[in-house]
Amino acid sequence: MREPQFVGQTTSGVPTLFLCSLSISILTTCPAQGTPGVNVDILTIKNNYSMRNVYNFSLRAWLLSLLCLLVGGSAAADGGQFPIHTDDYITVDDVTLVPGSSDMYEVKVNLQGSRSYTAYQMDILFPPGVDVVVDEDGPYVEIWDGDGCIYPYTRKKLTHGITSSYGVIGPKALRLSCISDRNAELTAQSGPLLSIMVKASPYLKPGDVSLKVTNLDFITKENSQKYSCKDQTLTLHATAESTATLSVNGSSHYGTCVLPFAVSPLPDGVKAYSAKGLDDTGQLVVLSEVTQLAAYTPYILYSASGYSGSLSGPVDANKYGEVVSDGLLRGAIAPQKKSAGYVLQDLGEGAKFYAMDGVEFLIPEGKCWLEMPAAQASAPQYGIQIGATTAITAPTTSASAHGKIYTLDGKQVKTMQPGGIYVVNGKKVLRIK
Repeated sequence: MREPQFVGQTTSGVPTLFLCSLSISILTTCPAQGTPGVNVDILTIKNNYSMRNVYNFSLRAWLLSLLCLLVGGSAAADGGQFPIHTDDYITVDDVTLVPGSSDMYEVKVNLQGSRSYTAYQMDILFPPGVDVVVDEDGPYVEIWDGDGCIYPYTRKKLTHGITSSYGVIGPKALRLSCISDRNAELTAQSGPLLSIMVKASPYLKPGDVSLKVTNLDFITKENSQKYSCKDQTLTLHATAESTATLSVNGSSHYGTCVLPFAVSPLPDGVKAYSAKGLDDTGQLVVLSEVTQLAAYTPYILYSASGYSGSLSGPVDANKYGEVVSDGLLRGAIAPQKKSAGYVLQDLGEGAKFYAMDGVEFLIPEGKCWLEMPAAQASAPQYGIQIGATTAITAPTTSASAHGKIYTLDGKQVKTMQPGGIYVVNGKKVLRIK
């Protein structure tokens, strides 16, 4: 995240406290655990972490402006601190996204205003399949200083600065604030404000792509008056052609997949199976081999030597769903947080489907999990068998399986430490002493 711009003094008599409220976003988050090296199919394991100490930027700005009223000063004497609704709004230039492309796309945001402003703030919520490009310095968000720039200059530098965060106040939420440490007014009532670099996943739904804008406020120089705008929707576009990566772990030989387009024939060295249901005993999941992959259909993959390659195809938007199913398999078209069902992992004993058992997993887009009928959903794990009998075997009950102890991030250990939480036989265990 870029360093916040702290405002010390102003040259216009505007209360410093209010300007600070426009630029500072204080937060404390818990980082997600990294993917264990033995994990085959799951991107991230989360242990019910929650965002804490995230200050609501919009509410804080309003409360601090109210405080300015109460403590006095020229702004309070002139009145008018409560938000005023306005029909001003923002737009974006036309952008066409190609799902799965390695390209980054510039989204230019423009103001359509009716008065002179000195500062603004907004939240933009992105849909599944579109993300803001982020690096070690934070989101790729820049003040627009090209043709039509409406920010004033002083000593050949822009008077305004912008701060941003992505995914802090909520999943796929971009929070923006722009102020001037000189409380300088924009040079025009309308014009380009900023640019945002975005990328499109292979699983982006073709057609119109909607970005929701909320908490959009502008501030005038006089009295630091806030003008609140209506929530609105910005529209981008996505093509009906996508490119996605198909991969199978070379050491475990197994994986799962769901693609937004059909694939025929399968890549050399790759076999695919559907899991329609249980056998007559209710103890085995029957796997049926397929020779091609249907769009938006989950599969189990096998490759003796592993596989990774890019595939492309046309996408039918009418078949889109954030979660798709076929038999006992569920596929994530948009990332899914799950704490029930079975996920494919290799914890040192070969690839198996392990019960989530209340531990929250993030299923990435393009990956799958297994959902069993209630009568079979209590087993700690299901192994995989490919051979004369093609099936997922019944739960392992050997003594050796019961002796394995794993940390919550999937690492095998020999002993449990007091106060630690471990997974034993697919169950979370708290070692008290």
